Amino acid sequence: MLINPGSPWPPPGHSRMRARWQSWLAWWGGDPAELKQHTPASAPGGYWHRRALKPGQSEIHVPLAADICRTSAELVAGDTPAIVWDDDDTTVQAACDDLLQQVGFANTLLEGVETGAAMGDWYLRPTWDLAVSDLPTLTVAAADEVLPTFRFGRLRDCVFVTVLDAPSGWNARGKGEVWRWLEHHEPNQIRHELWLGTETSVGTLLPLTDHPTTADLDGVIDTKEIRPGGILAERIPNDLPNPLARPLPLGRSDLQGIETLLDQLDAAWDSWMRDLDLGKMRIMLSREMLQPVATSGKWGRGSSAPAKGFDIDDAAFVPLEMPMEDGGKVTPITPIEFKLRVQEHADTVFALVETIVQRAGYAPQTFGMNVDGQLSGTAMRRREQRSYRTRDRKRRYARAAIERAVETLMLINSLPPFNGPKPTQRPTLEWRETDQSDPLETAQTIELLRRAKALSTEYAVRMTHPDWDDDQITAEVKAIEKEEQASLAPSPFGDGTDPVVPRNPAPVDGEE
Repeated sequence: MLINPGSPWPPPGHSRMRARWQSWLAWWGGDPAELKQHTPASAPGGYWHRRALKPGQSEIHVPLAADICRTSAELVAGDTPAIVWDDDDTTVQAACDDLLQQVGFANTLLEGVETGAAMGDWYLRPTWDLAVSDLPTLTVAAADEVLPTFRFGRLRDCVFVTVLDAPSGWNARGKGEVWRWLEHHEPNQIRHELWLGTETSVGTLLPLTDHPTTADLDGVIDTKEIRPGGILAERIPNDLPNPLARPLPLGRSDLQGIETLLDQLDAAWDSWMRDLDLGKMRIMLSREMLQPVATSGKWGRGSSAPAKGFDIDDAAFVPLEMPMEDGGKVTPITPIEFKLRVQEHADTVFALVETIVQRAGYAPQTFGMNVDGQLSGTAMRRREQRSYRTRDRKRRYARAAIERAVETLMLINSLPPFNGPKPTQRPTLEWRETDQSDPLETAQTIELLRRAKALSTEYAVRMTHPDWDDDQITAEVKAIEKEEQASLAPSPFGDGTDPVVPRNPAPVDGEE
């Protein structure tokens, strides 16, 4: 992407979803100040919009948006997928497993999927810096940190934007200065640029040495040897299509379309908490029950009377001569307690949470709702079918990009100074399914199939341990067969090596 000095920021065509991204980021983060600043764009006139217009009031936020994004990550990448290489040379597989383990690939996937659930898109960017690590790694970037360019729905190039603090000792030339580090990922190269501008202008191009963060970067990095004709970064959409971004193929957030419901959930909780505050028991006292108290000033406006109060910790009181109240009884203290609308608020909050979760693409049972009693694995999976379908949908969008990203990482690792084995083809990503298995049901299924002689020992072991490799399965099968052989009763006819002695041998000549 070519950026000219003094051009508007963000560049034309890249501001369409920015207000939405800021809103989703606020819901995801849950900071009240960010919610008041950015959510009015997606929930105008709502709870947080009113709080922004009238500051100083009590505020409450239910972090359901963050729970949805975190749950999405646990469903999609909670069980680390296997990266399988079909190369005959096993050194590539071993090197890849070791590299991914050391750079925290499993955590990177969790971070990326949660980011995508909130922001709609997430990017995997390969990075290497010997001053930081002796291994190349993959980093995650959110949709609002990248300027993508698409062609036929595919990522053609992109720019990673990092806003930097001003260098130490820098004398600002004007108000509202913004330092930006732009990392261009283009076919056959990566370019680094340093810009000094404002919130609305990219400003002036500066030498990379003008900022300590970029001072040791190369301006241009040739990547033809890594991926000829292509770029190194990968974009993973959370879900598609996104009707708000058309015709751009930008991803759809889990929070898209439920912003007003999230706002009303906070309003409902605020109303509930206000009921608790207003519903506290109060007491009304006769004037004679009050006693003078020491104060630093006058009590009331324009009054010279001493201040009076009531000590709620007193245990004994002097009888007072007081006029009769209604009913002919003296009531020096009258308690007042308002009815709390607990059930009404609970029903409202429950209905809102259930609707929000379903609109986000998940089953309420995934969030612990509508689960009465102990359910079998099959019953639970049926109830959570919506969540599993959403999970599988996200996995399909992520699979190819993750495979390319791992291949790129291994290609970088094969070059100096890393000098690892070079892969000859792209790996295959295999998602694990251990999160859906129920040990009791699996055992019952295996037993029924074994009785029907419709299941081999090897496949039974594979069903029981879907995360095991072939060597582990083979060893387990041999151990089972050995135990079964040892448990068999010895044959009454021997093992075929002992001499056979007739029960009633015929008499030999000369014997009676």
